[in-house]
Amino acid sequence: MSDAALSRADLKRGRTLAWLALAAALLAAAAIGAVLSDRAAVAPAAMNETMYPGFAESSADAASIRIESPTVIVTLNKDPGGRWVVAERSGYPANAEGVRALMLSMAQLRLIERRTADPARHAALELTTGAAGTGHAVTVTAADGSVLAALVAGKVQARAAGSSPGTLFVRRGGEDQTWLARGVVAIPASIGATLDKTLFALDEARVKTVRVEPRGLQSYTLTRPAPGGDFALDAVPDGKVAQPPQILQTPASAVAGLVFEDVIKADAVEVAEATTVAFTTFDGLVVTLTLVPGGPGGAYGLIGAAVDEALAAAAPPPAEGAATSDAGAEAAAINSRVGGWAYKLPTYVLTNLVPPLETLVADKPAEAAPEAPPAPPQ
Repeated sequence: MSDAALSRADLKRGRTLAWLALAAALLAAAAIGAVLSDRAAVAPAAMNETMYPGFAESSADAASIRIESPTVIVTLNKDPGGRWVVAERSGYPANAEGVRALMLSMAQLRLIERRTADPARHAALELTTGAAGTGHAVTVTAADGSVLAALVAGKVQARAAGSSPGTLFVRRGGEDQTWLARGVVAIPASIGATLDKTLFALDEARVKTVRVEPRGLQSYTLTRPAPGGDFALDAVPDGKVAQPPQILQTPASAVAGLVFEDVIKADAVEVAEATTVAFTTFDGLVVTLTLVPGGPGGAYGLIGAAVDEALAAAAPPPAEGAATSDAGAEAAAINSRVGGWAYKLPTYVLTNLVPPLETLVADKPAEAAPEAPPAPPQ
């Protein structure tokens, strides 16, 4: 039968079949697209994107950093002078290098794989927050309260090694979508780790005398004749001898490398019946530590500086090319830095700063018996 001979019914039937075929094709395409779309949503999508585009620049506008993790909850604020301080420690100076490292590490995070968006699976990736959370949340805000970056850092998949920065799971604050990211986040492990640990610089060789007055124990003084010389113990008990010089210099070495764990306001501690230790330099600087009990983990130390005017006046001029020493200016700088604060000192520091007298002496060696005279000839 020729096309011309097709009836109106045949033509109508053919057009209907053609529309049905087209509809079927469209439905099939839609189904394939849906499957592909579903796969894209489920399967990890490889990428290499900065987690916080522009944060490297906008971090300069940061005015506050809130850190909440299983080991630390702390707020760091920028004071009117542009200095970072720790809110939970009455505005004590923060570790500026640590703040810079934290924000730089956030700016350098790169997303490499999309992972789950199911909140029920956040715990497995250590990305939960709140009282029982296992994630490390960091929120950086500007002075106007706008959020510059909000991060939840979770489980480390691969630790940094050599030139490889490692990988970890992350998500943005307020979002359920999780990611595998390349990088490492420099989050402090405690409030103490956020503090500026700089106290003062005191070269051990400058120390002339160390006067130790332990609470309830015998006091003693260590003295050396010249900078860098050996210390001598002022009063050695009967039947004892002083320990070697490398042991006697322990307190001077301890103050030169003094470190602390935490800090509180000085008026929060009771200083009655305290132990004191004073370090006097050859050019007249006197640094005194007043030590009070602070629990089994150490004690609190209050630090003050003064000037021994007689020593300062008698100090010889510095050698040509050496730095000029001004005990008065140095004492003022130390007091400005540490005045009004009580520093939590670990036990090992206390042991080195104020060793008991009995640890600085040893039993006197027994005298050798005189040789017997030779026997007379027979």
